[in-house]
Amino acid sequence: MIRRQRRRQVLVTGASVMLFFFFIIVVHIFWPGALAVALAIGGGIGGLLVLYEVRLTKRIAQAEFIRDLQTSFTSDAEIGILWRKILLEEEITAADRYHMSNYLTFFETLHILHVRDALDFALTDDLFRNRFFRAIGHPVILRETILKSPESFRNIRALIGEWMEYCFANDVPTHRGYADYETLRTSHAGFTRVQLGPDDLDEVLELQQVTLTSLGERAVLRKNDSAMFAECLADPAHQVLGWRSDTDGTLVSLAILYDAGLGPESIRRYETDDADALVESINLKLVMTRPGHKRAGLSRSLILGLEQTAMDRGKYEIRATIHPDNTASLKLFGDLGYRQVGKEKTAYGPRVVVRRTLATF
Repeated sequence: MIRRQRRRQVLVTGASVMLFFFFIIVVHIFWPGALAVALAIGGGIGGLLVLYEVRLTKRIAQAEFIRDLQTSFTSDAEIGILWRKILLEEEITAADRYHMSNYLTFFETLHILHVRDALDFALTDDLFRNRFFRAIGHPVILRETILKSPESFRNIRALIGEWMEYCFANDVPTHRGYADYETLRTSHAGFTRVQLGPDDLDEVLELQQVTLTSLGERAVLRKNDSAMFAECLADPAHQVLGWRSDTDGTLVSLAILYDAGLGPESIRRYETDDADALVESINLKLVMTRPGHKRAGLSRSLILGLEQTAMDRGKYEIRATIHPDNTASLKLFGDLGYRQVGKEKTAYGPRVVVRRTLATF
């Protein structure tokens, strides 16, 4: 197919050149005074043809290159061993570290190509998304490579960041492997993720109090009463995830997901009353992190984890409301690809509404 494209390119270019010279000859015979104008027009057309040829050549070259990348991935026996285990969910152990390294080396090549603008992220995402993120989200692979020897795999860490920047900028749903990667990385830093329930109410209230106190007079986070938290911790329409410190077990961060369905609390109701749209949407109700543990990726990993829960529930999008002066939260959600879709006057005051696509149907 690529060869046919090349032949067609040559024929189109050759025919265009012939038509251009024929055009010049005819103009010169019948309208000599307009030759300069004709040459100018012809020059412009020629420039466009050259631009077309350059772009077509680039597309063909990239197509060939992608084909070669695909071939190298599927034909490499060392890569195939690990991919087979990932795909069939077979046991992967530390003894497979050699195969892990070979597998990730392939993606280091992709990183270098992106740095040199030789490869488009849209193509990379279409072709290699599942192969990459299932690997970096695997607990054994992550522990034996990136977490064990971070400097040896800095190109992989850079690729993860660049890849997710592309996804967030283009509203591409997050792959489960990336959420697992962030969760495992945070766990490795000394925290344990937990699902909170009714027995954790007192700790949740204490975390809220510490968080509000740290904000001082900046009322960018409303105070929720005990009854509200008790409902969130007991009601199956909610899911409350948290991080505990491995040092002393202190609850240091939490996030709450709420499926309001057709109810009045659905954030989507600010836009529509359509039942299908309401059912497809879900609320990210609250995110809090203890002041001494900010910038550790705790809130980020909880949001990503709850997004995966929302996808498991068949949700198309997730929404949140943020106080317009809460710059830290606006930045956090913005960095995770949430887009501002409006400002609303709520029962708690003015709020910015943000959303993120979870799935494409």
